[in-house]
Amino acid sequence: LAQECCSKQSCLSYFLMADPAKDASNWTEHTHSDGRRYYYNKVTKASSWDKPECLKNADEKLNTTSWKEYKTADGRDYYYNPITKQSVWDMPIELKRLRGLAKEDESDDEKDKKKEEEKKEEWKTPEERRNAFRELLEDKGVKSSMKWEEALKLIQDDRRFGALTAAGERKQAFAEYITQTKKREKEEEREKRKRAKDDFIEALQTWKDLKLTTRYKDTAEHFYNEEWFKLLEEDERVEVFDDFMDEHEQKAKEDRRKQRKEYVEKVKETYANHEKISVLSRWRDVQDALRDNEHFKWLSKLEALTSWEEWVLETEKSELKEKTKSKYRTERKNRDAFRDLLRQHGDEGKISSSTFWGDYAEKVVKDSRYIALISQPGSTPHDLFDDYQEELHDKYNQDKNKLKKLAKSKGLVITASSTWEWFNGELKDESIFKEIPSDHRKSMFESLVVKAKEAEEDAEKVAKKNRKKFVELLQKSREVTAKTSYEKAGKLLGSSPAWEAMDDATRRQCYDIFVDQLKIQAGTKEDAVEEDEDAKKKKKEGKTTKKRKQDEEEEEPPKKTKKKKEEPSKDEEEMTKKKPKKK
Repeated sequence: LAQECCSKQSCLSYFLMADPAKDASNWTEHTHSDGRRYYYNKVTKASSWDKPECLKNADEKLNTTSWKEYKTADGRDYYYNPITKQSVWDMPIELKRLRGLAKEDESDDEKDKKKEEEKKEEWKTPEERRNAFRELLEDKGVKSSMKWEEALKLIQDDRRFGALTAAGERKQAFAEYITQTKKREKEEEREKRKRAKDDFIEALQTWKDLKLTTRYKDTAEHFYNEEWFKLLEEDERVEVFDDFMDEHEQKAKEDRRKQRKEYVEKVKETYANHEKISVLSRWRDVQDALRDNEHFKWLSKLEALTSWEEWVLETEKSELKEKTKSKYRTERKNRDAFRDLLRQHGDEGKISSSTFWGDYAEKVVKDSRYIALISQPGSTPHDLFDDYQEELHDKYNQDKNKLKKLAKSKGLVITASSTWEWFNGELKDESIFKEIPSDHRKSMFESLVVKAKEAEEDAEKVAKKNRKKFVELLQKSREVTAKTSYEKAGKLLGSSPAWEAMDDATRRQCYDIFVDQLKIQAGTKEDAVEEDEDAKKKKKEGKTTKKRKQDEEEEEPPKKTKKKKEEPSKDEEEMTKKKPKKK
């Protein structure tokens, strides 16, 4: 019991005497967000910027100055004086002397003088000074989030700090540096995010476990440790994944469609080349026959059945097409044979452009070529006969045009009175004339004569019509009399279409006849006027004689006698005879 009490008291005294702050195992070293290091005691829950005594090495324990040594995030040493609030990169002279690193004969004043001389020699222009200060900020790792006071602790002990002498210049250069750094960091961040998206897509493309059913959750669990994965926000990662999966699914469908098309063609070739497969085979038998075929197994059941139905339909169409081609070839040969028969008979003179189909059909009704043609659809023998006659008619017209050109080149003028003997004698030695069939020559000449007769008749009709219009023009004109000359009439009526429509000789002849008629009419009128005057005189004399007789009869009493008809006197008879007839 006494021993137990002693042991409890010794343990209590041990715990009371032990200080957790002095135990090195209780302290842990950490780094702040600004890069400074601090220390944490897990027992006392206390934090300290200063390094605990139990963690200091021998040189640090010998430090009796106010300077304290620290390290940045990248491992660089710097020194801080809590009394003067000054931070320097180089080891202060006090610590050097304490550690035996500084020379006794070198004073601080001499160092300062050397530094000033170096500054004067190193930077000559304001631009060089600003560049030196900017390089100082970059070399010391000044971040865009630091304030001037924080950056000052890092750069004030560097010789380049004195490149800009005025505090305002330093702050202005620092502000410009911060602005440019932030802009550069944003651009770098943007590039990193862009590269991160590309890296994400590349990783998905090379991921062997990727399937069409893969979810974003599976992808996040697989790539969450990647640096590019951390640079992207959650929404961006989901968007990139969805877009990639849509394209991947579309590409997979397209690849499968191409591969399915290729495999279907190969399976169709297998259908055609297989001995046990035909268009009459059952689908069950086809499946059994191609059970071990690699391409057939790759297709789904529906795709395989569709390929079989397509092959059967295509094969039947191909066979039907081949039969149709063969039938069409035979029908065409029959038509060509009958055309050859028509040409043969045409050369022999059995067919002409005036031959009737009924007459010709009686001659070929028993011919094998005629019988073969009437037993098939399409063009009939009558149709081919009509086509051949059209060819003959066209050939006849061509020969007729050649004959007309030949006659024209020889200066032959065909009229209604031209004879075949004359025409044949003029052209019988010409090669073109000899090429034309003999029966065609005469019929062509006769048609040309008929045409010439028609032309002459038409010309006569036109001339007669023109003469009639000319005479009507002269009759209507009051200026033309029996004494008007032809030249004067031409001046009066020369602008009239009826005058210009006739040639000069015919016009002069018609005019002369018209003037002669006017003269005859004028002479007849003068004779009639003289006869009228004579009749009037005689009539007047007869009246005077009659009155005289009446006076004599009144004096003598009239005798009762039978009344007789009074006969006309001789003068009256003569006047009656001489009286002109009215027109």
